[in-house]
Amino acid sequence: MFKTVLLLLVLSLAVPASPLQAAEAEDVAWSVLFPGTGQFRTGRYTRGTLFMGSEILALGGLWVVNIQYDREVEAFESAKALYESSTYIGDADFYYTRMVSAWDNADNLNGYRKALVGAAIGVWVVNVADMIWGKEAHNPPLSLDVRRDGFMVCGTFRF
Repeated sequence: MFKTVLLLLVLSLAVPASPLQAAEAEDVAWSVLFPGTGQFRTGRYTRGTLFMGSEILALGGLWVVNIQYDREVEAFESAKALYESSTYIGDADFYYTRMVSAWDNADNLNGYRKALVGAAIGVWVVNVADMIWGKEAHNPPLSLDVRRDGFMVCGTFRF
């Protein structure tokens, strides 16, 4: 199922029907590469900042938690080796306690890793969906208001 959706996405990006669709496909492709960049290219800066910041936080958190996980696995392996080679019962009890503690910490950190991977994937999916289906109506930069005594030209902006 995932391969089919990915193939259809690639095909829809590869075969634009008009220059406008080609530009939109390029924006989607930029957003697929890294969340938020397509929104920045289309002028939706708030959404782009939200997606890019969320992705950076998720990936940065994943990096930090992964380092901590690796340290706990090393602590477990070290405590396991010392436990297996200990000859005194007091040392065996101490190293067993350290081994179990390191195992529990590594197990907790593995849960955080899975949650952060899910968050990063979720941000990416919502980002791509926003680029494909979240098109806003184009507001002209200037509007004209005709009145009895004259007219008024108003500038608009969005963020």
